[in-house]
Amino acid sequence: MSNSSASAGNVVVIDSGLSSAWNTGRLVYQYDFYGNDNDVMVANANTHGALVTAEILENAPDVGIIALKVMPDDGSGASEANIEKALQWVVANADAYNITAVNLSLGGGAQTTAATTSISDELAALAAKRVLTVAAAGNSGDGGVSQSVSSYSADVNQICVSASTGDGAFPSWAQRSPTLTDVCADGTDVRITNLSGVTYTANGSSFAAPAVTAAVARAQQAWVEQTGTRLTQDEFLDLARSTGKAMGTAGYFELDTDALLAKIAQSAPVATAQSATTITVNASGAPAGGVNAHFKLLVDGKTVGQATVDSAAKDFSFTTNLTAEQAHKVQVQYDNDGFVNGQDRNLFVHKVTINGTAHSPTAANVTYDKGALDGKDVVKGQSSMWWGGTLVVDAPAKDFPAQNVPVGAAPANTTITVNASGAPAGGVNAHFNLLVDGQKVGEGMAGTAAKDFTFATNLTADHAHKVQVQYDNDAVVNGQDRSLFVNKVTINGHAVAPTASNVTYDKGALDGKDVVKGQAGLWWNGTLVVDADKSWFPSTIGTGATGTGAVASALSTDHSAAGQDTVWQHLVAQGLEAAAPSHGDHTTALYEAVPSMDAYTHAAALAEHHSDPLHPFDAV
Repeated sequence: MSNSSASAGNVVVIDSGLSSAWNTGRLVYQYDFYGNDNDVMVANANTHGALVTAEILENAPDVGIIALKVMPDDGSGASEANIEKALQWVVANADAYNITAVNLSLGGGAQTTAATTSISDELAALAAKRVLTVAAAGNSGDGGVSQSVSSYSADVNQICVSASTGDGAFPSWAQRSPTLTDVCADGTDVRITNLSGVTYTANGSSFAAPAVTAAVARAQQAWVEQTGTRLTQDEFLDLARSTGKAMGTAGYFELDTDALLAKIAQSAPVATAQSATTITVNASGAPAGGVNAHFKLLVDGKTVGQATVDSAAKDFSFTTNLTAEQAHKVQVQYDNDGFVNGQDRNLFVHKVTINGTAHSPTAANVTYDKGALDGKDVVKGQSSMWWGGTLVVDAPAKDFPAQNVPVGAAPANTTITVNASGAPAGGVNAHFNLLVDGQKVGEGMAGTAAKDFTFATNLTADHAHKVQVQYDNDAVVNGQDRSLFVNKVTINGHAVAPTASNVTYDKGALDGKDVVKGQAGLWWNGTLVVDADKSWFPSTIGTGATGTGAVASALSTDHSAAGQDTVWQHLVAQGLEAAAPSHGDHTTALYEAVPSMDAYTHAAALAEHHSDPLHPFDAV
């Protein structure tokens, strides 16, 4: 099995919930912020959110779905407070859940200029993480006379989508503004098919937005594959604008997803030579309060790995791929300085060796940036790190040769299989990340049935590695205790029981503070660590049967604008399961959906129709 996070990432739909009549795809997470429970399914077969989700999946079938319900079961409207709670959850969990896009087919109001609301700070936070929010512009148009859009879609940190006819024109009800509309997409007679094979046609900007959301997810997938990073909102819109189709009204264009993806494929960056790099930090530490010194190894500000150091000097080796024949900053970041009961915790770095070239901490090319890595309090390099801070080695280009594949450092195509099951709570299964040497390789969500989760990666051959299964969404919900059970970890054919002598369980954060013998039942958040022998990573291993391995490198781990390390992200969903207050509804779903006239009678359409308060039913 592949990891649970689809290659196109996960898309959040903030709406009226889901129904069993429609495709929900791979439902990764669900929560009802209106009803304060973990069930977003409603009796209304054609609830707005179900149709929106189905359209996203028809356009991007590989995405995972996160459904956040913010309306009562009848879909009559949503409070801004509940929408904000949902967005706060997204901000907190964007990294852990690999969220690429958010769909807001909600609206109300008529803004003629950019506006801020109570959710503006959340939208800004998501934009900073390169999680793009797509919002419907509204259906209260007047033929374009007022040139306005709904309140939420007027925020600068989201993509405002106006409905078009799909052929260069606007329906009369479409809200739009040449200064606020970012992109247009077909929102008329959009065909969606339910699980029974019934085809419906849907009208409204609610059904223009999902096409853009799906395009965002697919574009992000393609861009990450090309560059290792995600698109910003401006970068996506520049691509959409340059590949879109000009409309009859000046200043507007319609999305052309195929052309957009083709341009991304054509603009693939020229491949640069890579240096298979091994960095070894020789270090020791002074503990305080029974806790040893901890450091992260970064290259050019991106985390490669981490280690906990005791009083005995020891080599800590890390492997990564870096651009060859180019200078890099190798950074040892001491991050848990403390003074406990008269004991002063410190880190001592004795030597940093990069591809065989040793650098002393007092060398001329080494500095010590005290406190945050911000260049504000920088002194000459020293071995003793008495304060939290970063030892920075300015390593020259010659340390990273293009043909750096010495004996014992060739990449080993590695396959790691985790056999696991879980106990759910509140309808949510146990989630884990797979890391190697502190670097994320993939993730999975374990149901009650034991299952193999297989991951492929490239690791330095003939080197020992730490294979880490990190359980990160422990919770108790309504008396149900969510837990993860790891039955076996198999590394290139070497099966390891969770109770083997080379396995430990680091409870809580992966920091070496609360480490016990390995066990199958992970009752708390924590990491099962397998100290895998170097013999398990021979350079002659063939490519894994589950697809192309992704090189675990400093070039490929960062998918956020700020370069945040996803390894240290933990789920906070259980902290957001508190009751949300009831508020008067003032935000409504923007849609109209009726069965296709060539499939069902008009009478059946009226029986199933949930009219849009912003755009009354228009028989066609």
